Amino acid sequence: HGEHNRAVSCLSFAPSRTSLNLDKVVCASASADGSVRLWDISTHMNSNINSDGDQEGHDYDDDDEDDKDDDANVKFKSNSKSKSNININSNLILPVATVSAHSRGINDLAWSPRTSNLIATASDDKTLRIWDVTRAPACSSLANTVGQPSAGTGGGGAGAGADGGDALPGAGDSISDALVEFKGHSNFCFSVNFNPQGNLLVSGSFDETVKVWDVRTGECVSTLPAHSDPVTGVDFNRDGTCIVSSSHDGLMRIWDVATGECLKTIYAEGNPPVTFVKYSPNGRYVLSGMLDGKLRLWNVMGTRETNVACAPMTNSSKDYLNIGLSSAQGRGGQCTKTYSGHVNSKYCIFSAFSVANPMKQSIVTGSEDGKIHVYDLQTRTTRQVLDGHKDACLAVATHDSKDIIASG
Repeated sequence: HGEHNRAVSCLSFAPSRTSLNLDKVVCASASADGSVRLWDISTHMNSNINSDGDQEGHDYDDDDEDDKDDDANVKFKSNSKSKSNININSNLILPVATVSAHSRGINDLAWSPRTSNLIATASDDKTLRIWDVTRAPACSSLANTVGQPSAGTGGGGAGAGADGGDALPGAGDSISDALVEFKGHSNFCFSVNFNPQGNLLVSGSFDETVKVWDVRTGECVSTLPAHSDPVTGVDFNRDGTCIVSSSHDGLMRIWDVATGECLKTIYAEGNPPVTFVKYSPNGRYVLSGMLDGKLRLWNVMGTRETNVACAPMTNSSKDYLNIGLSSAQGRGGQCTKTYSGHVNSKYCIFSAFSVANPMKQSIVTGSEDGKIHVYDLQTRTTRQVLDGHKDACLAVATHDSKDIIASG
């Protein structure tokens, strides 16, 4: 683990399916200090975790450093044992690269699903930016992990270095020039995500709009007057045809990417502010976080489904989620599962699906009490409570093929 200068705002693992070296595990963290840091935890993870035994977790005294506003640590934990609290922190992990990304805090980041060296960031400076992480100071492991720039991504900006031969800069340098900058929001940019094809970005802002951007040109493709309060989350579905957005106005909306039409509006009883939203890996459900301290899983399919728990498992855990709806459930927009136990009444907290192990699919979320809660996706029971942060844990991420969790 290691530290930013200010609170960690978001975390994301590099997609394993796009990495040149599948043995590497790289995580990006962003912070209110305006920087992005890249962590290669592969060697440390392999040397500190073995599948035959548990390793005791690390507990922190909540009274330490009471004058700190936020916990600026990034932690990596294994989720491989149902009752253990495995904390990969026997040695300090140093970042392999730093991106001097924005003059103000970063609220969200996303890896490109198609071009593994590109990261998009959303900032309080009202801009989105795309970065080539191979231009950072790094050991060769970073280049082996995230690759070199690929042709055909980004025109005026994201195509820079597309010859694939750019050498990594010397140690001690940092990335300071973005490949593409997206301007158009009139308030803080709070959420960003790539579509599965990697050619579009979607962003949500405190200006209450959702914008869709062309990655190649940096131009705004469409602006959706989405909500009546700040937009707190945006995400594409699995095939990129729909966008889900969430807002402090208590609403989640499903949008048609091609037409900009609002296909569905979803809200919970009491209309609590929605702080986070994410499509499930199979695109059939939406996970939302709300300031009533509950996570909810919504079926957003437009037609009635049969009991999906009876469906056969596929080879890929990403293709299937064992939600276990009854035949009486399954109408689009209906809440099918509710998860509670964590604390969330003030902040926007990230959550994630953990589906690397198809027999132990989970929901992972941070909590304002500094803990990470892991819920069984099917039964909704608490599978693990991981301790290790001095202050609120706002950011969590799960790896798509390894049973590990990052928190900050």
